[in-house]
Amino acid sequence: MLQLIRPLNGLIGAGAVVAGALIVGRPFLVAPAILGAAAALAAVSGANALNDCLDREADAVNRPMRPIPSGRISAGEAAVISGIAYVLALALGVLAGGWSFLMVATWVALTALYSASFKRILVVGNLAAAVLTASIVVLGGVTQGKIGPLAIPFIMALVANVGREVVKDIEDVEGDARAGVVTLATRFGPERAYTIARIITVVLMGVVAAPCFAQLYGAGYAVVAGAIELILIWQLVLPSRRPDPADLRLHAGALKLVMVMGLVAFLVGGMSI
Repeated sequence: MLQLIRPLNGLIGAGAVVAGALIVGRPFLVAPAILGAAAALAAVSGANALNDCLDREADAVNRPMRPIPSGRISAGEAAVISGIAYVLALALGVLAGGWSFLMVATWVALTALYSASFKRILVVGNLAAAVLTASIVVLGGVTQGKIGPLAIPFIMALVANVGREVVKDIEDVEGDARAGVVTLATRFGPERAYTIARIITVVLMGVVAAPCFAQLYGAGYAVVAGAIELILIWQLVLPSRRPDPADLRLHAGALKLVMVMGLVAFLVGGMSI
């Protein structure tokens, strides 16, 4: 069950909510932030379980050791787990406050639509997944009644997630093709898709650097942003054509690390103004 819901992803989502709340929260409202983080953890868990339930045909090729294709959990059991997690997320959203509940409810509905439909549509699936993931940090601001300062963190997370989704599509190209999922990799080939991913990396480098030139944050942001840029440069020196599966996993994992480091950059940058 833990492999199904992938709690690490949920904990990262919960951390993003808390980080978003800390970035805008002065004074910091502890209870709504904690409830929002718990709602995000539950919602991400439900989304992961539902995605595996509906994506089991492709996973049988791409990730045969996942719980459903390996036969350790049935699709019906995964659907029940997803439903329980979603209901828990909605309940926690109610406790977090009216606007928080509205955002959690919207997130639950859209993640369900993503798994059922959006992810099978060219580009739409990538953008939908990126927006949904990036919006988690905004929930932190919603719990504090202020979201304006989260515009730049949201944009950075959005660009990083678009790139990560493209890389993941290259990893999954064989299973997606068999399941009829239309992605950049299945439509144009892994090599062209990887070129697009590299272009997105260059765009992300500009997004990370922009607040430094605009002097929006303190020295703390510049230090962490510099480390992020080094990671992105490393990604650009990977093979220009389709790399092997190990390189793809490193690329996707590095972009996830970049998102976490980006939140740290905004936190320490705000403190060092």
